[in-house]
Amino acid sequence: MSRLPVLLVITLLGTLPAAVRAQSLWPGTVAGMTVDQVQREFPAAHVPEAPTELPNDRGVELLELDEAVVAGHTFTVRFFFKERLLSHVALGETGEIPAKEFEKFRILLRGKYGLEYSTLSSEYIQVTWQAVKTVIRLSWAPQGHGVATLIISYEAPILKETDRL
Repeated sequence: MSRLPVLLVITLLGTLPAAVRAQSLWPGTVAGMTVDQVQREFPAAHVPEAPTELPNDRGVELLELDEAVVAGHTFTVRFFFKERLLSHVALGETGEIPAKEFEKFRILLRGKYGLEYSTLSSEYIQVTWQAVKTVIRLSWAPQGHGVATLIISYEAPILKETDRL
């Protein structure tokens, strides 16, 4: 067997941009970006007044973008970092958000990621997709008096150098 095909694959992998090899999160971001890289991509992002920590030491919010309009909704975007490397992006909106708006986002995400692999429903609804190692969650939770919270989150592990081979 010739070594040429193996060398060709290794060469081609080495020429792929880092963004292709890394796990995509929300558009414009990949897991493992530094705070400075995210700040360059989103110049309006700022340090949050009261940073949030994700459970189980999964990351801390170091940047926040006050307004990002997606499909007619204005979200606050929170960028979470583990060991100062981006690992989680969450878009959240609270207001008069009927359940049909959740369904609109489910359809949009299905168009991009296919059918969800997990659905939870009780007082709130949460659906989950997996794209390679990135986990995408869409959740809707009523808060009472016609108010609800809609959250879209993207989370991926930070790749080690050996994972990139």
